[in-house]
Amino acid sequence: MNLVNLLVALRRLPPLGTLTGDEERLLFELKALEDSEETLTVSHVYDLLEGKSGSTSYRILTSLKEKGLVSISSDPNDGRKRFISFTPSAEAVFSALGSP
Repeated sequence: MNLVNLLVALRRLPPLGTLTGDEERLLFELKALEDSEETLTVSHVYDLLEGKSGSTSYRILTSLKEKGLVSISSDPNDGRKRFISFTPSAEAVFSALGSP
């Protein structure tokens, strides 16, 4: 029965076919990090995409932003620090997959 529920949930998802493997991996790893009650920052991206250059990692993040799945904002106390948050589109994906 769980497999049937998963298949139904997958059919209800917004199309993720436009995501590359690296984008999808980063999106779900950021979600896992957020679920562990971390405040997401751009520096987390560099840690999560180990083996990728800083510029490549940031390009993957900005691609997720352009696709409407994350937003990036500056810390009002320190403009060098930037936070990542999920958009309603990303939350819909996570909700459809049963993620809290």
